[in-house]
Amino acid sequence: MTTKSKKFDMLYVHVAVMLILMIGAYFVPPVSTITPVGMKVLGVFLAMLYGWTTCGMVWPSMLGMIGVALSGAVTMKEFANLSFGNETIVFMIFVFVFTGVIDEVGLIGYIANKMISFKFLNGRPWLFSAFLLIGAFISSAFINMFATILVVWGIIYIVAERFDFKPQDRWPMLMIMGTILASSIGGCIMPYKPVPLVILQAYSTISGTSMDFFKYICFSLPVTFLVMVFYVLICRFVFRPDMKELKHISVDFADKDALILNKKQKVAVAFLAAFIFLMIAPSILPAQWIVTIAIKQLGIVGCLLILLVLMYWVKVDGEPMLDFPKMTKHISWEVMLTFGFIIPFTGIFTGEATGIKECIVQMLQPILAGMSPIVFLAITLLIATLLTNIANNMVVGAVFATLIFAIGNGIMGMDVTPMVAVLIVCCNLALATPAASPTAAMCFANSKWCKASDLYKYGWLTVLLGFVFTAVVGLAWAFIVY
Repeated sequence: MTTKSKKFDMLYVHVAVMLILMIGAYFVPPVSTITPVGMKVLGVFLAMLYGWTTCGMVWPSMLGMIGVALSGAVTMKEFANLSFGNETIVFMIFVFVFTGVIDEVGLIGYIANKMISFKFLNGRPWLFSAFLLIGAFISSAFINMFATILVVWGIIYIVAERFDFKPQDRWPMLMIMGTILASSIGGCIMPYKPVPLVILQAYSTISGTSMDFFKYICFSLPVTFLVMVFYVLICRFVFRPDMKELKHISVDFADKDALILNKKQKVAVAFLAAFIFLMIAPSILPAQWIVTIAIKQLGIVGCLLILLVLMYWVKVDGEPMLDFPKMTKHISWEVMLTFGFIIPFTGIFTGEATGIKECIVQMLQPILAGMSPIVFLAITLLIATLLTNIANNMVVGAVFATLIFAIGNGIMGMDVTPMVAVLIVCCNLALATPAASPTAAMCFANSKWCKASDLYKYGWLTVLLGFVFTAVVGLAWAFIVY
């Protein structure tokens, strides 16, 4: 039997398991407060976790939509209105187009090369390493993490070959893995990125309140930056790779042509700055100003549409900044379909019709009765961090956001907003296994430069040490900000 045939057969095994979980739930008697509808919804949830882990995100998400509609919780029309009619979905479509423009003008190459062009990095290999990863961190925060990874990896390969590193040597491997970490945690700085957006939406759905974007950025930016610096310190003092001739690093090899912003890049930076301002403006401008009222009336989607229209009008060298048909290639339909399922499902899963939330609270109340809030925070965030390395981090984050509110707010009477903010960072410590995230899978696929055994070893150490740092520093700062 060929390898292709084996893979084809395994697909049917995975499909069978998912269908057994979904259909089998129809015949399982209700447990505790869970209703018959709740049992069916729970079956769909378990099937989705299995499908997302083994088969990707696209068709399992579609199957999940069908399963929810057949459960009786909502009709397909109601589910579609809750998902693809949701403002977050519309926002994500246009965000992909907007950041696609920023990516197309080559701003990532400028940032990456700029961060390693400073003369004071000469002869300072660890400072050079830090600035290289900070470049990846910044690019992923504002533009595209996948493009960032490829650009920064290209620089790592050039440096490794020039300073006599061999494939699978520890320094290039740690930098390649560090690029994944930088891109992942950089991707949770801005609230318009996929993982924070879906977690914040789940929290908003269950709590009935929305997260203040300005406060969130004030929390996420310093904490994620410190996590990045902490990783470099771990590499320097714990992992201790042989630096070889990199001790005599000279930054003259930075691409000189990429260090000069061209006209399109300058315009792109201006649009990016305007977008960030419009996101946080309602939190920092006086509420009675006409501008503030207009921004609130338009919402973040309306403000983004204004910028896209302006991109059509603004021409550089005779060409508009935005070529919409060309930019649609940047829309990740895998992410969109996952969002389309998760956003309404979190509300359905914990809704009154299922009784699942009441069951969870009933089960955990005796355990949490004598537990201090700090212990509850630590254990919950640790479990989320571990699970996000073996399952999709968007899904883990959305589920834990609802559970944190139900338990922390419902049983313990806590203000869980700071905890949800820290949860987003924890769910982006996703690099220890190929299933942790698409970017982690890229790292494990890079077998020329990285041994899988090394990635598991250093990946899990990084995740655990990163979690301790995030839990301590992140929670302390979150309670100050909020």
